[in-house]
Amino acid sequence: MKRNTNTLYILRFVAAIMVIMYHYAPRRHISFFTSFFISNGGEATNFFFFISGFVMIIANSKFMKNDIQYFSKNEFYIKRFARIYPLYITALLALAVFHFFIQPIDTGTVKYRLPFEALCIQRWLYKGSFNYPGWTISAEFLFYLIFPYAFVFMEKNVRRFNLAVFVYYIITLVIGVFLSFLAHKTSNVKGVGIVNTIYLHPVFLTSVFLFGMVCGRNYVDNKTAFFYNKWNNRICIVLSIVTIFIAKYYLVGFGLVQSGLLAPVYYMLVTSITSFGNQETRLFNSRVFLFLGDISYGIYILQYPVYVFFTHYILTINSGLSLFYYMLFLISVGGLAYFSIEKPAKTLILSLYNKRKFNSVILADKMV
Repeated sequence: MKRNTNTLYILRFVAAIMVIMYHYAPRRHISFFTSFFISNGGEATNFFFFISGFVMIIANSKFMKNDIQYFSKNEFYIKRFARIYPLYITALLALAVFHFFIQPIDTGTVKYRLPFEALCIQRWLYKGSFNYPGWTISAEFLFYLIFPYAFVFMEKNVRRFNLAVFVYYIITLVIGVFLSFLAHKTSNVKGVGIVNTIYLHPVFLTSVFLFGMVCGRNYVDNKTAFFYNKWNNRICIVLSIVTIFIAKYYLVGFGLVQSGLLAPVYYMLVTSITSFGNQETRLFNSRVFLFLGDISYGIYILQYPVYVFFTHYILTINSGLSLFYYMLFLISVGGLAYFSIEKPAKTLILSLYNKRKFNSVILADKMV
């Protein structure tokens, strides 16, 4: 049976919407459930990290087994740069224009931080980001830097890789809880700043990405008989969602969930969701769902630039209706950016790279 990973497209879109609601949804006059859902939307970033690791394995599965020697680190880096950076720098420049020429939206340190932001290494050095969703992209850049080496290690010895990921996962959870405790107990301003910089640093969140890689490898191997059964998958999906809600309700303030505690739950959730066949999940193959998944990155990274322009020129977000208008506008901008920036820039960068690679091969042949 051919399984279907298209189910992840709409999940990426939903996760992006959850983050947006977490950032901008008005908190007044809402039910407990709605408040709980909105206030925990930030957990979607960990889900993004997990999905990223999963997708990287699926995208590079052709190099597994005996073909790992053909895997090119440079080509991988170029492809990820072409996919992520053009819209990232566009969002950053849009915010810089607003900040310097329309209305300040940050401190005077922005001009010193912009070089680090442009290099996408800001979260490696300090907490936060000028375009604050950009801190996760900074984390992703570290994951991408590590991936080729982790991928080769995984192919050499899968069991050792899985064990190393699990041990690292436990270590990062312990460190996360300790740093969360320090952040609440430290009264010194400089001390708090240092702790906050280290807490949820990409180095520690890498465990979630690596867990996604393990999940991706399991999907490619397709050797876990438990997930062959449709009802097992349905039960696992329900249990995963319930576990996420319970963890977010009862484990608040410990630093556990934020540090990636739910990575094994995401493993079960994603494995179950992607174990269904095309026939059972044909709804998720619709062009609308696939398109929403494609533009989810644009929606995510453009949320703050669009927000500052939207609230400055169009409408203040102080109600559910105004939030709805903003989200519709953001989705429209995300779709427009996908066709006008993301796809053309990616095509251009990859064509230039392939042309240079082709010319290098021709030159090498002439020298022989």
